[in-house]
Amino acid sequence: ISLAHTQSRVDGRIVDKSTSKPLVGVNIFFSKTTFGSTTDENGFYTLLNIPPGQYELVVSMIGYEIEKEEMIIANDERFKMNFRLKSRAILMNEINVTAKTDKVWKKNYSTFKRAFLGSTKNGESCTIVNEFVLSFSSNENLFKAQASQPLTIENPELGYKITYLLDSFEIKDKEVRYAGDLYFEELQPISNRQRSKWNKNRVKAYRGSLRHFLTTLNERFSLRFEIIDGRAVERENWRRISGRRKDPLVKEGFNVLFNKKDLFGTSLIIESDFRPLKNEILVFPGQNEEEPLLSFEGRMKVIYEKESPELAYLMETDSPTSYKQTSYLLLRADSVYFDKSGRYFEPFMIEQQGYSSWERVGDQLPFNYIYEKN
Repeated sequence: ISLAHTQSRVDGRIVDKSTSKPLVGVNIFFSKTTFGSTTDENGFYTLLNIPPGQYELVVSMIGYEIEKEEMIIANDERFKMNFRLKSRAILMNEINVTAKTDKVWKKNYSTFKRAFLGSTKNGESCTIVNEFVLSFSSNENLFKAQASQPLTIENPELGYKITYLLDSFEIKDKEVRYAGDLYFEELQPISNRQRSKWNKNRVKAYRGSLRHFLTTLNERFSLRFEIIDGRAVERENWRRISGRRKDPLVKEGFNVLFNKKDLFGTSLIIESDFRPLKNEILVFPGQNEEEPLLSFEGRMKVIYEKESPELAYLMETDSPTSYKQTSYLLLRADSVYFDKSGRYFEPFMIEQQGYSSWERVGDQLPFNYIYEKN
């Protein structure tokens, strides 16, 4: 079966809840992907060619409450999803456009932009087109941002326009946390040269990322174990592969170490406390084959060997480990499920520190981005 035939579609109509009149121009998209559409003059929409997977469908229009629907889509399915949106009063302070001359707002905006988009080359190149919808509040150790409308972000280095529905954003004691739904639209390249630049930059953004790492862990799990009656049984040849050239971690350029004593990730990072990965199992069978579980104790150190850190990172961090892309992972649950493409769905359950946490929205790729190994 060719892939084209196994993709699914979603159709539906969106109307105003109180008047039942069709709503025109409603944004409807699968969060964190490039799959999206808007309703026509009769309120109808169609989403085509959706590959199988787990998704969150988001329905958004200014002046109405946002609707969200979790969906699991298999091969070649058709869904009918109608929505009746409830109107929401727009408060006067949402329309009150902050004067660009407001010094406090400008200072807060620059703090937000740097923390949200990142200070990588990609992050610095991004523009928030409608930054005036943002408002800020702060006290001694807590900084918060709110957006009265979805943010429109242009990323000229990766070739995307992003619509970001910001649910929350805060910096507390220097720790940055944000969550929201986002929709990627591919920009049209003006030349082949620009197209190949975007492709190259996307590969660079993917390589060494958390998603790349989780995908590699899953490949390693499949190579090490076969599932017999729901149990993982180690293959006989695994000992000859582990830690050698054919080990997916080695092949993809990841080096993994552990500090099992550091259970809560509160202590200072002491490099000599980390021990190399030996025969530990990091990935376990989940409820279904498509969704393995990540589980480990303590703090994991992940070094990505195939790429140097950006110069800006070296200047900002000035730590001895920073000459390599070194990240640290902590689990905030006993186990966290992800899918075979390295995508994970529960925000804040995997805490990232070090290099991978330095990369923010400006380095994010859509969930349906496909990395072609060379």
